Amino acid sequence: MNSWMKQLFIFCSINIISLVALSQDIPNPSCGQIVHLEKFSSKFVTNRNVDIWLPPSYDGIQSYDVLYMHDGQMLFDSTMAWNKQSWKIDENLCLMQYNTIVVGIWNAGSERHMDYFPQKPFESLSIQEQELISAQLSDAGRSNGQFKPNSDNYLTFIVNELKPYIDSTFNVSTKPESTFIAGSSMGGLISLYAICEYPETIKFTLILAIRPWMHFILRFKKR
Repeated sequence: MNSWMKQLFIFCSINIISLVALSQDIPNPSCGQIVHLEKFSSKFVTNRNVDIWLPPSYDGIQSYDVLYMHDGQMLFDSTMAWNKQSWKIDENLCLMQYNTIVVGIWNAGSERHMDYFPQKPFESLSIQEQELISAQLSDAGRSNGQFKPNSDNYLTFIVNELKPYIDSTFNVSTKPESTFIAGSSMGGLISLYAICEYPETIKFTLILAIRPWMHFILRFKKR
């Protein structure tokens, strides 16, 4: 897509979004612009919303890095978060003035743990260990019945469906060293798993608050 066509697409998208009903779940960033994709279609996971944050400096001409982030409804607008707190990622990136766009991938609610729990490490556990995790998640209300991770499909969705869309629609660098992924808690865990599974695609990650689950990854990597 030519640069002028990309600029036209972004302009139209942003202005169409501003005209739709304000009751839609579209975050209101403190700076920059949001391009909201409602129920982005996937063959691998449940369709989900995606918010692309563009900094004020985005002009569709120079190439930008891309930061993919999980729990997308928690990133920009505290009024949309379950705990009324957001990452304020837009504010921080505006202060640092990095040439970076953010792709906020909403979680799928009850499927969050299935999407974010590293699949291969889980499958490498003994039956007893798997059943223990299933019971713990069930007791915590995170899963119904036997727990079965779907994170390999979730990462396939990001790498093979979402990333090609971002690369072709926005003026971004497609190099691994310009591609980042980040999350906290289970979002941090799936971010660590992502760079283990796709080191040729994703070069850097930011992970927060994953200590309780870290031993699963370490055990798997030693095998």
